[in-house]
Amino acid sequence: MQDRYDVAVLGGGLAGLSVALQLKRTRPETTVFVAEKRKGPAPEAAFKVGESTLEIGAHYFGRVLGLQDHIESDQLPKMGVRFFLPAGDNGDITKRAEYGPPFRPQLPTYQLDRGRFENELAARVLRAGADLRDGCVVQDVELGEDGHRVAFTRDGEEGSVTARWLIGATGRASLLRRKFGLERETPHDINSAWFRLAGGMDIEDWSDDAEWLGRMKEPRLRWLSTNHLMDAGYWVWLIPLSSGSISIGIVADPSLHPYERFETLEGAFDWLREHEPQLAAQLEGRRDQIEDYLKVRHYSHGTKRIFSPERWCLTGDAGAFLDPLFSPGSDFIGICNSLITDLVTTDLDGEPIEERAEFSNDFYLRYFETWLSHYQDLYPLFGNPFATSLFFSWYRAAYFPIPVLLFYEDRLANPDFLRHVKDELDRFMVLVPRVQTLLRDWHALERRSVEGVLIKPVEPVPMMQWIGELMGSHDPSTPQLDDETLRAAVAERLQLLEAIAVVFFHEASSYLDVPVDDDAVVNPYAVSLRPDDWERDGLFGGEGMTVADAQALTEGMQARLEELRAAAPAVA
Repeated sequence: MQDRYDVAVLGGGLAGLSVALQLKRTRPETTVFVAEKRKGPAPEAAFKVGESTLEIGAHYFGRVLGLQDHIESDQLPKMGVRFFLPAGDNGDITKRAEYGPPFRPQLPTYQLDRGRFENELAARVLRAGADLRDGCVVQDVELGEDGHRVAFTRDGEEGSVTARWLIGATGRASLLRRKFGLERETPHDINSAWFRLAGGMDIEDWSDDAEWLGRMKEPRLRWLSTNHLMDAGYWVWLIPLSSGSISIGIVADPSLHPYERFETLEGAFDWLREHEPQLAAQLEGRRDQIEDYLKVRHYSHGTKRIFSPERWCLTGDAGAFLDPLFSPGSDFIGICNSLITDLVTTDLDGEPIEERAEFSNDFYLRYFETWLSHYQDLYPLFGNPFATSLFFSWYRAAYFPIPVLLFYEDRLANPDFLRHVKDELDRFMVLVPRVQTLLRDWHALERRSVEGVLIKPVEPVPMMQWIGELMGSHDPSTPQLDDETLRAAVAERLQLLEAIAVVFFHEASSYLDVPVDDDAVVNPYAVSLRPDDWERDGLFGGEGMTVADAQALTEGMQARLEELRAAAPAVA
């Protein structure tokens, strides 16, 4: 062990190991110390939650960190996200509307056994030349102009190292966030409990209905999805693991499902019998196969700062966490670690980082708040399959065309390029929460029950074309787009999102007593279902697009909305 390092990473879990490996791959001469309190390798199956990846996280682990070989040989492919919406008492999965692909997704994602994956990460961090110490418990840190001191205990002995940079990756406990007084509550309050079940579970064993089984283009695709069982105020995840176990978790809004109902295993089983009886029936007789039971209150949390010009950063749960729905945790690790790597390598190469650190901090926290708007006050919508399907479609529309494209093109964590497209990204970060508010108000106006069908995304034709094009950006052999071409692509995709906002507004406004003409010019950044606010917000008559033009840009979207309504009878 050296006395001095370029970087000290506090915490050797997923986020800490990933940033250590990324730093060594980007700038091999960087000296990196990693302190991990756990002694020895992580156990498989019954380890940490967060096993499912989205497209950004999958690209980060596979391509950016170079773990594609391990992922493809030792982890499971993920067949997209799949949602089963409520129907009756939720006792028959074939009666529940299903939102998910009937085929293999175009872009790769994975189900990760966290213990197996973190052990592989640790091995590669060591091979890359980092100094990884297990059984190393950080006691305190002290910032200094010439270096930051880290005090720890290991094998009963006290020790310390000095590092130019500190990276806090100690999870929700977050030593740095607490020490620097950075705790920040989010307005999104959810609770969760989960367990791992040995022997796995295949959701397609729940029914022998030939029509339901035949919806998939290939047999037995559903079990590899991240399956969600949903109803008003909650969802339950089912995630298969390569070790043969399955991860099962409850996530609930406490205003509708008090935490006390499922804070114990017995309580969770009682809760499942009431709300998800088909899953509960599958679990009966398998108590001896339950490998763990874990829980957390107030899952979502924020932070006042994530990157500091004083040469420290936070990553993973040590910084901010949104919600497990859609599994965004790995995405944020990938974006955050890439911004950290940019700052550290810029500084170690002798360049100033003060302005860069402030820009990165502002961008990341605004990006976090933008995605937080997806989740705030969302859970009550899950009892309305019609509104929920619209929300899923908007989430896809906001996620793929701009964030995924920019990350695949290695620009979502590039401050120089982010400055170049600041105007477009600022508009994006205003538009996303605006439409989320519109969708929540739409839920109150139009309640429809959708049962026994496979719901396709309500999205325009260009969206599907662009998702296909992203495959090229995911391929490391494909040359990157130049900055101007990429900026033009962002502007084009932003215009499509604006058009979707106008179409959604026009559709939902039909339930108001204020008709909106197809020739009206609508400002997508002022859409709402509250007529008293329209004049103040500048909804009509200024910049924007006509409803007719928006419908033309979103080719095919109108027909999809009409199909969904036809399949969904109104609820009194």
